[in-house]
Amino acid sequence: MDQTKDITIGTPVSFDTDHGPQRGQVLSFKTDLSNGCRVALVKVPGTLNGEPWAMPVAQLQHAVAA
Repeated sequence: MDQTKDITIGTPVSFDTDHGPQRGQVLSFKTDLSNGCRVALVKVPGTLNGEPWAMPVAQLQHAVAA
């Protein structure tokens, strides 16, 4: 099953980066005009001076409760 279909605004998600694993909440979605890919803007507390990460939805996973 494709879990990315269930990712909506407000969904807690996790994803891997060059800076290690990250966890945050989806704020909104946009389409990358260069390739048509669906991108989520994800708020990750304490990173990027409060700016959201722009992550392809296909790279997101539902965050597992700690």
